[in-house]
Amino acid sequence: MKFKSYDTSDHCEYETEIRNADLKTSTLFVQTWVVDYLNRILRDPNFSYALFDWNVIIKTSFIVGYKHRCYGAFTGSRIDGLLSLSKDNELRIEFIATAPWNYYTITKMKRIGSGLIYFTIRTSHYSGLKGEFFLNALPDAEKFYEKIGMRFTGKINKEGLKEYYMSKDRAISFLEKFKNHIIDE
Repeated sequence: MKFKSYDTSDHCEYETEIRNADLKTSTLFVQTWVVDYLNRILRDPNFSYALFDWNVIIKTSFIVGYKHRCYGAFTGSRIDGLLSLSKDNELRIEFIATAPWNYYTITKMKRIGSGLIYFTIRTSHYSGLKGEFFLNALPDAEKFYEKIGMRFTGKINKEGLKEYYMSKDRAISFLEKFKNHIIDE
């Protein structure tokens, strides 16, 4: 899937593509997000960013197979987002993240998170789940999920994260709003 992301620093739209994450993706993630970027700013006490171990998450998805898949959002050769989905009787976002520069610097790529959500809804449709999915939200992300139409289910997991649900009707509404940014499904 390809969509138009937006760089707020140069006021320009770019093509971002979501594709399967592989070993090359995990290497690129470690080089770009961890080595080149995060190590420089982790000392800042004002910086809050959940750094999931994507290297392990992506490698594990190869072992678990169809039940668990990982995807990357690529703008050119740069990785701007990562997504991990699992499916049993329901579709669940296990992990989702946009690159740390979206939180810390003047460079901000907009629509990356929404593009990953759009992809998740389409995956849910293809799986026969009508756009529905679940996730456990980090506290800093709860407002984003509520803004896009997800609702708190009342459940809290053992890590203290609230579970959110995207309904069929709200998924349709989200797809309608985001479709103008889609280049190719």
